Amino acid sequence: MPQTFSGVVLLGWMDRDSAVKYLTKNCISDPPYTETSAEALWRQYRDKCEALLEREALAPEQLPLNHDEQRHTAQFLASLNQIGPHTIQGFVKVDLSKLVAHQLAIAVNRANEQYLNRVRSTAGWLHQALPLGARPAAQITSRVSVNGLHTSADFDIPHSEFIFGPDPTGQFFSVQQLQSYISVMRGPGNNGGRLLLKAGYHRSYARARSMMPPAATVPSAVVALERNTFGDTSNQVAGAGLIVDTAGLCPTGRRPALLADFFDEDLAMKVNLRRKRYQLQVRSTWVEIDV
Repeated sequence: MPQTFSGVVLLGWMDRDSAVKYLTKNCISDPPYTETSAEALWRQYRDKCEALLEREALAPEQLPLNHDEQRHTAQFLASLNQIGPHTIQGFVKVDLSKLVAHQLAIAVNRANEQYLNRVRSTAGWLHQALPLGARPAAQITSRVSVNGLHTSADFDIPHSEFIFGPDPTGQFFSVQQLQSYISVMRGPGNNGGRLLLKAGYHRSYARARSMMPPAATVPSAVVALERNTFGDTSNQVAGAGLIVDTAGLCPTGRRPALLADFFDEDLAMKVNLRRKRYQLQVRSTWVEIDV
C-alpha cells in the first residue's frame, strides 16, 4: 500500500499552531516543512481568508424530498431507533456546497476512490449517506497490560470512528464503532440561519465533485438534521474551526469556511499526506481523593 496519498486543506481557516502541526506532522514535501516554512505558508493562506468579503453563509434553500427519498428517510429513522438512542430530529435536502465546514482537510484519494462513483445517483447517495442498519462489525486487535492498579489497553482499529464508551447502564465500557450517517447542525441565536456539516465530509466532497462540469448540476442531497446546535459550548463539534477568532474565520464568524471552498484553488491547498493507521488508547489508574 502506498505510504502517501493526496489531500486538500483549508489552511487559512486553521489557527497558526494547528496549521504548523498539520503541515509538519501530516504532510510530506521536498524539502520537508519546518516550523518556519509552515508558518510562512499558513500566513499566505490566512491573509487570503482575512481579505474575503464577509459572508452571511445562510442555510441553503430546503428542497422537497421526492417519493424515494421520503421512503428511505423513514426506513433510516426506523433503523436508527432500533439501534439505540440518537440525536436525529429530521432530514433536509440542500445544496451541500453551501454548508458551513468545521473539518478543514479532506483525503482526496479516499473521497474519489471510495465514494465518487457511488454517490452520483440519488439511490447511491441515500445508501452511502443514510445507510440502513448498523455498521458491519469491524476487526479489532487489542493488547492489555496490567501493572498493579494501573491498566493500559491499545486497540488497533480500521478507521478513526470509534470511541471507548459506556453501555446504556453506564456500568460497562467497550470499544464502540460510531454510526456512519451524514448529518448537519443548525446554528444558535444569530447564526440560526446557518447549517454546519457535522459528519460525512468525504462523501459530501465526492457528491459535490460528481456534480461539477461537465455535469454542472447543483450538488443537492438529503442529509440528517441533528437536534443539537453548533456554536453552543455544551454541544461543541470537535475541530479547530470552532475556535473564535478576530477575523471571523470560524463557523459562527463573519467569514466561515464552506464546503465549496475545498474546490477554490485560491483558498484550498493541495497536499501530499502521510498514510496513517489508527489506535484507540485507553489508560486507567488508581488515585486517592479526599472526602
